[in-house]
Amino acid sequence: MKNIQNLLFDLDGTLVDSSRTIGVCIEYALGRLGISAAGDLPVTAVIGMPLLDIFRKQYEMSDEQADSAVAHYREHYDRLDQAGSEVYDRIPEVLAALRNEGFRLFIATVKPTAVAEKVLQDLGLRTFFDGVAGASMGHERRDKASIITHALSSFELVPAQCLMIGDRDQDVIGARENGLSCIAVSYGFGSRDELDSAGPDHVVGHSAEILALLVNPSLTEQSNAQ
Repeated sequence: MKNIQNLLFDLDGTLVDSSRTIGVCIEYALGRLGISAAGDLPVTAVIGMPLLDIFRKQYEMSDEQADSAVAHYREHYDRLDQAGSEVYDRIPEVLAALRNEGFRLFIATVKPTAVAEKVLQDLGLRTFFDGVAGASMGHERRDKASIITHALSSFELVPAQCLMIGDRDQDVIGARENGLSCIAVSYGFGSRDELDSAGPDHVVGHSAEILALLVNPSLTEQSNAQ
C-alpha cells in the first residue's frame, strides 16, 4: 500500500446507496415494455452490472428490446434527479481526509461518465475527485475492466501506484486485470462470499476502514490481530 498515490472508487454500492433509485428505474423500463418485474432477483443482485447486460441476461431481452429498456431507464433516471439515493455514512469525511493525505481520487463506474458526473454533483461529492471515468453511452465500453483501463489511460495513471475500491467481484477482477491492488467494501451490494471468492487485497466493513488502511495500516493490522 505504501506506493499507492491514486485511488479509483466505484460509485454505486461504494460511495452511494442507489438501490431504491435503480430499482424504480428498472421497474419503469420493464413497465414501458409490458414486462412484469414480479418474482425477479432483488435489485441489489444486479447493481454494478452494465445496464444493457441486466436487460439482456436477467430479462432475456433481444438486443432491440434491451436498447429500448436502457433508453426508458435513463429517461426516468434523469427525471428522478437522485431521489432515493443516499451517500453512505462518513463518505464525505473519508474522501476529504484522503485528499488531505495527498491521494488523488478518481471514479471508475459502469454508469456512463456524464451520468456519474451528475450524480456526484447532485450529491455534493464531485469536488473530491480529480476525474471521472465511466461507461460509454453506447455498447463499446461497459465492463469494469475496460472502464478501469480507460481511467488509467485518460488520467495517465501508473497501475502500480493505483488502488481500486469497490463492492462487487467485478471491481476486484477488473483491478487485477489492470495490475491494480483492490480494497473491497462489504457494506455495498456484493455478498461477503462473492468478495472473498474474487480475492481482494483487503475487505472492509465501513468507509472509515479505507482511511485507516491507507493512512495507518500498522494500527489496522494490530487491531485485526487482537
